[in-house]
Amino acid sequence: MAEIDVLTAFAERAETLQLTMPAFSSATGIDITDGWHPVVKNSSTAPFIANDLKLDDQQRMLILTGPNMGGKSTYMRQVAIICLLAYSGSFVPATRAEIGPIDRIFTRIGASDDLAAGRSTFMVEMVETAHILKNATASSLVLLDEIGRGTSTFDGLSLAWACAQYLAQTTRAMTLFATHYFELTNLPDLYPGVSNVHMSAREHGGDIVFLYQVRRGPANQSYGIQVAKLAGVPDAVLAIARERLQAFEQSGFNPLQTDLFASGSTVVPAPTGNSGSSASNGIAALRDTLATMSLDELTPRDALSLLYELQEKIVAEEPVQGAE
Repeated sequence: MAEIDVLTAFAERAETLQLTMPAFSSATGIDITDGWHPVVKNSSTAPFIANDLKLDDQQRMLILTGPNMGGKSTYMRQVAIICLLAYSGSFVPATRAEIGPIDRIFTRIGASDDLAAGRSTFMVEMVETAHILKNATASSLVLLDEIGRGTSTFDGLSLAWACAQYLAQTTRAMTLFATHYFELTNLPDLYPGVSNVHMSAREHGGDIVFLYQVRRGPANQSYGIQVAKLAGVPDAVLAIARERLQAFEQSGFNPLQTDLFASGSTVVPAPTGNSGSSASNGIAALRDTLATMSLDELTPRDALSLLYELQEKIVAEEPVQGAE
C-alpha cells in the first residue's frame, strides 16, 4: 500500500504539474533544459523563468553571481530538487533532464545559528562547509551559497576562494558556487572546469528589474543599494551609501585612507625646522606618529600597511606623515 501510495502521488504530480520523465546516463554530468522550481512556480502569480544547466567533465563548477533576490538560490535549489526527484523515481520539473551518477547532494544555503551550543551563524556555516569539503566526491552535487559572508571582507574572500579552488582542483565535484565576491570570477582563468554564469538584471530609473535568466559570464555588479531601496531603506541612508560606495571604488578600498569616512583627512604633521638631517626628521616624525596612534583600534592589517608605508618613507629619507 505504501508503494502504491508513492507511485500514485508521483503520477498525479507528473500529470498535474506537467513534469517530464528524466533520462539517466553512465557519464558524469547533469544536463537540464528549461528547469524550474515547482514550489516557487506554483506559489507565484508571475510567470516563472525556466533556466538550463550543464555540468560535465569539461565544466564541473559554475561560479554564480548576480544581485540579491535575482534568483541565485532558487536556481541552485531547483537543480537539487530535479536530481533528487529523478533519483526518487519521479518525473521532474524541466523540459528535458539527463542525469549521470550522483552519490550525494550537499548544500550550504541560508543563514542560521545554534545559540544553545554557543555556535554563531558563521561557525555553523564553517562546520557545514567543512563537512562538505571532507565528504564530497567527484560524483557529488555541491551547492554553496555565499560562503565567507559572516566574517571580515578579506577573511571571507580568502575562505571562499580556497573552498572553490579545493572543490575545483582536488574534489572535482559538480558544484554551483554562488557568491558576491567578484574576485572569484577570475577562477575560470586559473583552473580548468570552472565557468562563470550570472543571474541577469537591469537598472532603470534608479530601480532594479530582475530578469531571472541565467547567462554566461560574470555579473557586472551586485545592485545591493538598489535592493536596499526596494526594501524601504530611507533615502538619506541610501545617499550616504552611494557616496561611500563611490569613495571605496575610487580608492581601491584602502583602510588607511581616512577621508573615506570623514570630510577631510586627519594627518599628523611632520616636524618643522632644520634641527637635523632629513633622516633625523623622519625618525622624529615616526616617533610623533606612534605617540598619537590609538593602538587598541588598529587592526593587524592596518598595522602592517602602516609599517610598510613608514619604512618606505624612512628609506627614502623623507619626512613621515602618519595616518590614523
